[in-house]
Amino acid sequence: MHTMRLLLSVAAAVAIVTTSATAHVVIPTEFRQVVSDSSLIVRGRVTDVRSVEGQYGIDSIATVAVENVIKGHANGFVYVRMPGGQIGNIRWVRAGVPTLRAGQRAVFFLRPGITDTSHRPIGLSLGLYRIQPDPRSGRPVVEPPVVAGMNAPVSGTVTRGDTRRKALPVAEFESLVKLVMATPPAAPGTTPSSPGRAVPRSGIGGGR
Repeated sequence: MHTMRLLLSVAAAVAIVTTSATAHVVIPTEFRQVVSDSSLIVRGRVTDVRSVEGQYGIDSIATVAVENVIKGHANGFVYVRMPGGQIGNIRWVRAGVPTLRAGQRAVFFLRPGITDTSHRPIGLSLGLYRIQPDPRSGRPVVEPPVVAGMNAPVSGTVTRGDTRRKALPVAEFESLVKLVMATPPAAPGTTPSSPGRAVPRSGIGGGR
């Protein structure tokens, strides 16, 4: 019985479900939380990365040229700070922290820093969705949120390039973010056993 409830709970966390009659998008709670916790969401290109001394080691600060502001307010550039970097012969690495390089594009989910003017990605890797060319069409696409039981294993290692995860055109991914922002939060009493909430797909458009 417990196993059945677990399977039903996992099945509820569907990222995108499309049917001919009633198309819906079900957004996992984790992604909703990332969007909600972000005070600034931008699409941009990394123009420069430099390493500085941090509170617990070495940090990297990436200069991001803003291409589009999805949430919040930003001028031409924002500064994204993450743990890890190299100063001289000393290199500091933190597991699970993404590495940024000049020229890379991404959608950044950010919150302001406490001690400086730079921003921090929400949940480090959770707050960074890289934009890369589609291998077939060459158009820029974004990997969708990973959802256990739908486009990733319920347990074990998430496989990079899993065919169950279909990349989204940039405009469609940004429309999904805006849809999350516009959708009312789940009613009080929502439990982990109902991690997603269906909303009409009509809010997503363009980008193809």
